[in-house]
Amino acid sequence: MSDDRLAGVRPPLLELHRQLLAAERADMERFQGRLTGAEFLQIATDSLRLAWLQPISELIVEIDEVLEEPESEPADEVADTAGVLIERVRALVAPPDAGSPFGRRYLAILQRHPGVVIAHSALVQALPPRP
Repeated sequence: MSDDRLAGVRPPLLELHRQLLAAERADMERFQGRLTGAEFLQIATDSLRLAWLQPISELIVEIDEVLEEPESEPADEVADTAGVLIERVRALVAPPDAGSPFGRRYLAILQRHPGVVIAHSALVQALPPRP
């Protein structure tokens, strides 16, 4: 299934995820010393410290699944699914909910990491206007 709105949101969402992981790695290395790629991968996949990233990770997977589905679904179902996913992205980051674990950590990282700010801005700009 193809939806141009989702295809346009996916790359900046991936970049934001990458920047968030890079920010977390930089913070860890500041206190624990240099980490190898394998060490950080182990932390990223098993650590409760990075569990706050789960909502954005799950959205990426869901968007990928929708974009990979065959073209057999009716156009209105495609639009509905895309619209729901886009609104979930918007709810996650534009603006983030300071009361949620994701929002709390996200807002803190936005204050310290310029790469995350740039990726955040690109994602917000890529979000289509609300209908």
